[in-house]
Amino acid sequence: MKKKRTIVAVLAMVLTLGAGLAGCSTKSREIAFADVGWDSVKFHNAVAGLVAESAFGYTWKEMPGSSPIMHEALKNGEIDVNMEEWTDNLSTYYEDRDAGLFKDLGTNFGDNIQGFYVPRYVIEGDPERGIEPMAPGLKTVQDLKKYADVFPDDEKPGMGRIYGAIPGWEINEIMQKKVKFNGLDSQYNYFQPGSDAALSAAFTSAFEKGEPIVGYYWEPTWLTGKYDMVLLEDYPYVDLEKYKAGETACPSVDVTVGVSNQFYEEEPEFCEFLEKYETSSALTSEALAYMQDNEGVTYTDTAKWFLTEHSELIDQWLPEDKAEDVRGALGLSQEKTNYFFDFPFVIPIDVNAFDTSVKAFANQSTVFKAIRDGLNILINVLNAILNLIPWWLLIAIVFFGGYKLSGKVRNGIIYSILLFLVGAIGLWDLMYETLSIVLASVVISLLIGLPVGIMISGSDRANVIVRPILDTMQTMPVFVYLIPAVLFFGLGKAPAVIATTIYAIVPVIRLTSHGIRQVDPEVVEAARSFGSTKWQCLFKVQIPQALPTILTGVNQTLMMAMAMVVTCSMIGASGLGMEVLISVNRIEIGRGLLAGTAVVIVAILMDRLTQGWFKRKEDNADGRK
Repeated sequence: MKKKRTIVAVLAMVLTLGAGLAGCSTKSREIAFADVGWDSVKFHNAVAGLVAESAFGYTWKEMPGSSPIMHEALKNGEIDVNMEEWTDNLSTYYEDRDAGLFKDLGTNFGDNIQGFYVPRYVIEGDPERGIEPMAPGLKTVQDLKKYADVFPDDEKPGMGRIYGAIPGWEINEIMQKKVKFNGLDSQYNYFQPGSDAALSAAFTSAFEKGEPIVGYYWEPTWLTGKYDMVLLEDYPYVDLEKYKAGETACPSVDVTVGVSNQFYEEEPEFCEFLEKYETSSALTSEALAYMQDNEGVTYTDTAKWFLTEHSELIDQWLPEDKAEDVRGALGLSQEKTNYFFDFPFVIPIDVNAFDTSVKAFANQSTVFKAIRDGLNILINVLNAILNLIPWWLLIAIVFFGGYKLSGKVRNGIIYSILLFLVGAIGLWDLMYETLSIVLASVVISLLIGLPVGIMISGSDRANVIVRPILDTMQTMPVFVYLIPAVLFFGLGKAPAVIATTIYAIVPVIRLTSHGIRQVDPEVVEAARSFGSTKWQCLFKVQIPQALPTILTGVNQTLMMAMAMVVTCSMIGASGLGMEVLISVNRIEIGRGLLAGTAVVIVAILMDRLTQGWFKRKEDNADGRK
């Protein structure tokens, strides 16, 4: 009887699993498309993916990564298709193509433009918003010389700010050369935003606040479709050499469709479709504008709308039978859902309304600007102090500190050699920039964290409230901290300090509270029995007893601040992290290894020196006992 029950149970499980799998696809291939984060490439992926599903019976997915990394993945066969290979922005594109490392299937669109943009209200004003013209004579890149005061750089008072291209893109170096060629580098700071998302956020924030901004951008994008932006004129394009020297306007970039060699050999029919796949900047902008105007619309929805509106493209791309398959797919109102694997419902949360309200609050508050200005002053002061220290003196200080704190000459020599290597590989100045951000973050973390840790150590109720908050902060992905930092404080070093402080403050709060709570109650009771007040007991008994644990928290805060160095480069924080980011975007292994080594050296030295200092204080305290 028991055996029969087992057989029945197994059969029931098999039937249930079979019912669930009945709705699953048995298609022969899954195509991996490159997703470099742009709305335009996501849209083209959706169009090509829709054709792959309806006409060829394939499934598809997207692999995220920066443009240079996706190009590298294409060469290695880790992705199958890249719908947007920006040829002039990839330093090794033509070399790789000519070497046969991937297949170029032709142009997707070639009528795009790029260069320095400003909002139209900067030139013409906006009477509806009460904005007066700020630079009425601004028409060309050369005219920027007259308006440096219109685009101030909060991090460098007296200088203007030009937002540059993304670190690692070839166009970034060209735009830097353009600034120097036109003599703008004496009046403007060429600010590298770290990522295309950060650059978009800078323009979006400026538009919503009605503030002036000038920076690099390109078309087609949702931002140029949504906001009224003016491309500054430049000297006419002559040839590639003068363009790469930054002397002329940027020509239209040939944006091609690339596939891996393996995919080209295995899927000739689908590659034939991709060879005929050709759109335009105008068509892409039209589709992206449709997404902006229709809340909740997905890229797949947009692809269906686009192919319905421009059905003639289907006939240009596909043979008659497959074109009919695509038209049939466009008539489907909704794909069938397999509730065995897919969650049956989604709560309709209006995140856009939340975003709008938060942005409105950020735009109206002057408190954030005051905080940003204060942080910039602190960072600049720390950086100025560091720059006053000659390289040889800092190395001598590190040697002396390593020797005195460890009692070993060998350690002092090793530490000084490691620091010397940072300068020897040409990263000394970038190290100072990084240290100014880290030190500012640690100072703020300690000023806030130590009092909070002391407060919750003496209150069970406060501890119950704060502990879940600390747990959340400690488990939250580090990139999440960049969102409020950019939203309220813009791009640069100030938001980097804010994000780093939020991330690094947890250990000092937690370990300060833990250390004080771990003090022997009998010792505390003895102090009080001798007439000590609560505050005397705290500062003369509990904190000294908890000092080893508290200092461990300080050390961990310092290390976590160093860990944010590379991450914060994504929001425009210059220093060693920016050097690492550039090397990642350009796949320059040697450059990345040098910058990464410098980060590791700085982290090791800070860890060893602070630990040695803390241990010395503990030993002195034990000696006094």
